[in-house]
Amino acid sequence: MARLTALLALFLILLLPGSPVLAADQPQAAPGDTVKPNPAKPKPAKPAPDKTKKTTKPEAKTPEAKKSSAKVPTVKAPVAKPVLPVPTPAPAPAKLPEPKPAEAAKPADTKTGPRFAALRAEKVYLRAGPGPDFPIQWVFVRRGLPVEILANFDIYRKIRDSEGTVGWVNQQMLTGRRSVLVAGSVRDLHGEANPTSEVVAQLEPGVIASVSKCNPAWCEVKAGGYKGWLKRDEVWGLEPDEVIQ
Repeated sequence: MARLTALLALFLILLLPGSPVLAADQPQAAPGDTVKPNPAKPKPAKPAPDKTKKTTKPEAKTPEAKKSSAKVPTVKAPVAKPVLPVPTPAPAPAKLPEPKPAEAAKPADTKTGPRFAALRAEKVYLRAGPGPDFPIQWVFVRRGLPVEILANFDIYRKIRDSEGTVGWVNQQMLTGRRSVLVAGSVRDLHGEANPTSEVVAQLEPGVIASVSKCNPAWCEVKAGGYKGWLKRDEVWGLEPDEVIQ
């Protein structure tokens, strides 16, 4: 009984605040020290976002940006050479067609031998033979282009251009109004038939010029709204020593 009473007394002592037994379990501060409460355990800081991995939306293209990326169109020079037509499966006739009676079709000219003329229309079909049944070999697309007439057959004329292309055309597609083609390099158009005279304009190769008159050395022509004189050896479309008045 006495032992039980002693244990109960000891238990009560331990439960009382300021118990010497509980105080002994706490760390003792040295004289003069300020006792600070233990700080709460800090929460781990969140890692800063990695700016290098930040994605940005692509910038919308402005009208100026779209315009700069567009293909710039290219301006082409006028076609100087006849162009190939769509291939046709029709074979060329084995022989030349018989000429029609003179009353049915009278040729516009009766001259024989090489001579020059000019294309009357903007589009002229060059055929393999003197007739509409012959296949089209080329299509000329330059009105006024000078051509050389090589032969006649009924209402058709065998012609050749400055590059040697040969074929047959209907005589109605030709005109006697003369023209020449500037050949070689850029040529000076002079105000007078003199190499020291004023240069009115410069004509590039392939320019078609209408002819007013020619002497054995010079020709008076008009091209691009300018009128002047060119040397005969600077153009193509004239017979040797031909004089035009």
